This record gives sequence, C-alpha cells and structure tokens, in this order.
Amino acid sequence: MDNKGTVYFFTGLSGAGKTTVGGLFYRRLKATKPNAVYLDGDEIRVAFGEDVGYSHEERLRWAGRIFRVCKLLSDQGIDVVCCSIAMFDSVRRWNREHIPNYKEIYIRVKKETLIQRNQKGLYTAGHNVVGVDLPFDEPKTPDLIIQNDGDRAPLELVEEIERVFYPNIVENPIDNTDYWNQYYCNRLCSTEPSPFARYVDTLVEPGKTLVELGCGNGRDALFFAEQGLQVVAIDLSRAAIDQLNQVPAKNARFLCGDFIASDAHKPNSYDYAYSRFTIHAINQKQERLLLQTMFGALKSGGKFFIEVRSVNDPLYGKGKAVERNAFFYDNHYRRFIVRDELLQSLQKCGFRVEYAKEQTGFAPYGNDDPPVIRIVAVKP
Repeated sequence: MDNKGTVYFFTGLSGAGKTTVGGLFYRRLKATKPNAVYLDGDEIRVAFGEDVGYSHEERLRWAGRIFRVCKLLSDQGIDVVCCSIAMFDSVRRWNREHIPNYKEIYIRVKKETLIQRNQKGLYTAGHNVVGVDLPFDEPKTPDLIIQNDGDRAPLELVEEIERVFYPNIVENPIDNTDYWNQYYCNRLCSTEPSPFARYVDTLVEPGKTLVELGCGNGRDALFFAEQGLQVVAIDLSRAAIDQLNQVPAKNARFLCGDFIASDAHKPNSYDYAYSRFTIHAINQKQERLLLQTMFGALKSGGKFFIEVRSVNDPLYGKGKAVERNAFFYDNHYRRFIVRDELLQSLQKCGFRVEYAKEQTGFAPYGNDDPPVIRIVAVKP
C-alpha cells in the first residue's frame, strides 16, 4: 500500500518524560493528521489484558507485539505516536527493517534527574527496574535525541521535534523555490515598502522584535528595520537572501530557510510576526503548523499581522486545481483563503483576533485592486 503512515517512537527510561513529550507531540500532530493514533506502553498493556509479565523474555515478546500493531496501522496510512521503554536493540532494529516510515526519538535524562523525580517510587525501590537492576540498551542510532533534565518546557521540546520531522508531519508541503529564485534573480518586485507594511508600522513600537515570514526581496523587512524594529526575515529563496546579505542592514537579519519550521522560532522570542502574501503560498496543513508555531514563538501580548489573498480574488479558479481553493497558475501555487476559516484557525490556536477585514484598496498593483484579507491577531 502506498502513502504509509509514520511511526514516531518515543523511548527512554521510566520518568524520562516519554508520555509528557510524546503526548503533547501527538495532540499537536493530530491537528494536521486527524487519523493519527497514540499508543502508550502502560495503557496498551491494560487494553490488551496484561497477559504478558515482566521477565526478560516476556518484555521482549511484549515489545514485539506493540510494534507489530504500529506496523499494521502505519501500513494503512495511519500515523502512530508510540511511547514505550522497549529496552532492546533487537526490537529497534526490527522496527527499522519492517516499518518504512520509522522515526525514533530518544528522551534522554541524567540518572541523578531520574532519581530526583523518582516517579512511582521506582528508583528508590530498585527491584526489577530498567536502568537500575535491569539492563537498558541505550539507543545507538535514534533519529533525534532530546535531553530532558527540566531546563526546557515540554512545548519547547516538541517544537524542536516538529522542526526536525516537519516534512513527515505535513504531507506534500508546497515548494515554490525555483519559481521565486528566478523571480528575484530578475529583480521584478518593487523595492518600496508595501501598503500593508506602512499600515503595520502604525501599530508597532521601535526596539521590539519582528519576524517576517517569507520576506522576498526584503522591501518590508528593510522598512521595518529603518523604523527601529529588530527584524528577523526568512525566505526559502536563496537568490533573494543572497542579494539581501550582500549589503548588511542595521537591525535586520536575513535567513534562508523554511519560514514555517525555522530554527529561529524560539518560544516567546518575538514581539511581532508579519506575513504578507505568504500564507496563501502554503497548503492548509502547513498553515496550521505555522499558526501553532507562531503562537509559541510570540511573547504574551505579541501581535501576528497577516495579509492574504481571498477566495474573492479575480485570480481564483485560474489554472489547474490542485486542492480545495488552491490552483497552479502562472508557474506557481496559490491557495485562496476564506476569511472566517482563517479566523477560526487562529482562535483555535489561542489567538484573540483584534482586527479582521476583507476589501479592495489594501493591495493595489498597477491596474489591479483585488479584495484582500487583513488580520491582526494577539497572543493573550
């Protein structure tokens, strides 16, 4: 069967945080993969009747049973988040050999941290405990190691995992890189700040930090930097970023990369996020992950400024339909937005919508003046 699901296996000793981190990862994954399934090692024992004990052989047999279930589900196109010690190298080797889309996340914790946490009293009892008097085959080739000694919140850890596994989390992410590289090489875009940037400038304070999501040739980012904002501007077009970095600008930093999953997006790091004509350049699942990421990256009271094409745009319906409200036209992808649906998505992530309007006059270009959606959303 094509389109197999991905198995995300969270492993680590008891008390490492597998259930906390894996469970939060699952809940966020569910927003983009509605058929995702969560399997916890302790809970699945109860569900299966606990007919297998805790001897070495029984643990090995039990781990094999869990991952045969994971394979069965993933073979049917279902993503699985599984949290279990599964203490044997042989089990993890079987997983890699038999599960095509297998991602192993090792939640590693110092022994002194585990003893301090001492969940369920295991580490003071010390009898029949994996990692104390029972051996633990530490994962040798995990896809990702997450150190979890309590210096980072679970959300920070999950956001790191999402960045690493982003292509797996979002199916068929849109990539218009070639089109925009050629576009910016030809220097077709205006260098004057957009009307939206001038509008946003009336709502921001100098000295604050702003991230621009998809900065293109940098005209708005440079404008904001000139107004005294500290700007981080991200774009997937190497041509555009190389041009911008040829002449370093005060207060502005230009990064080449995916603005959805950039390493620059640290928790509570931005005062403002700015997206002009970029949300309609990604698919709906990418949009959901972006909104979640921005909610985490903005400080309390931070604002998310959005301008985007509407389903009422005259270009709607032109070209080849590739998904709902999305078309391939003029050599690149465009998705047209339903205002109320975007507002609901923002609110679902936790944003409070401060301003939302759809009208002409927002983004005139030559003889064209399509209706455009403007939104200002606030993180409480």
